[in-house]
Amino acid sequence: MQDPYKRRVYLQTLAHPSLPARYSQGAQRRTGQLQQFLAGLHQVATPHLKTQGSMELLVINQQDWRKLFSYTYGLPFTRSKKNPDAVSIVIPADYPSRLLRRFDPILIQAAKNAQQAPGDLREFLDLLAGHEWGHASANLSGLRTKVKWFDELMATYLFLLSLQDSGADAILERFIAWAQVQVAGGSVERADLGAFEYPRVKLPLTNLLWFQGMFTLRANELLNTHGWDFPLNMKNALTTHKRGDVARALLDVDPGFKDWFKVFANNQTPQP
Repeated sequence: MQDPYKRRVYLQTLAHPSLPARYSQGAQRRTGQLQQFLAGLHQVATPHLKTQGSMELLVINQQDWRKLFSYTYGLPFTRSKKNPDAVSIVIPADYPSRLLRRFDPILIQAAKNAQQAPGDLREFLDLLAGHEWGHASANLSGLRTKVKWFDELMATYLFLLSLQDSGADAILERFIAWAQVQVAGGSVERADLGAFEYPRVKLPLTNLLWFQGMFTLRANELLNTHGWDFPLNMKNALTTHKRGDVARALLDVDPGFKDWFKVFANNQTPQP
């Protein structure tokens, strides 16, 4: 099958044994930096996850993005629709000011709740590339369920654990600090996990960030007690990918999820 990207745009290549990359004109330096960062995570995780298939990095400028994707430019995502064994991590070449301004209310509210952003917002958005790598790794290791809240939790867990195992503790701490900002600055009308499921409900950014922050903080709690056993045990425990069965599998692997589920069932909105 012809490469769908070649039909629409010209992308240059940057070879790598475990994470090849393609990029739009002008994005070579950014691509090389992201490639090295994500390849380091992949090297740590692959012996444990035994991923099957291929993964590539795409760093795309706004002009090419519009020709290739219908998603809003500026937010990274993982793409695997055409071939489940070939996953692309798609990262923007830059962040438009209009996108950055959308985060202003979240950052202001977090500051009001005594939670200051640990750095420039672009740092947080760059770190989301690691979260998307987590999605790609989950897809290629049989851990994707299409239960959105679980898939987000697992992607973040794989990212944080790979940071920890690669000795990138400072980056891990920064991402946790950003998660605290997400919870302190975000908001929800419905905190139950059903409200997070897409496409039934398309969440506003403030809601999405609150949920994602909660998932990140929970993933961080699990790291030191579960390590690589958590994703591997979940893979064994998942008999089906129905929401109820996923929740029961989590409780079998870690009964502590019972209290975590109560936060959402009671529509609580705890602050970090």
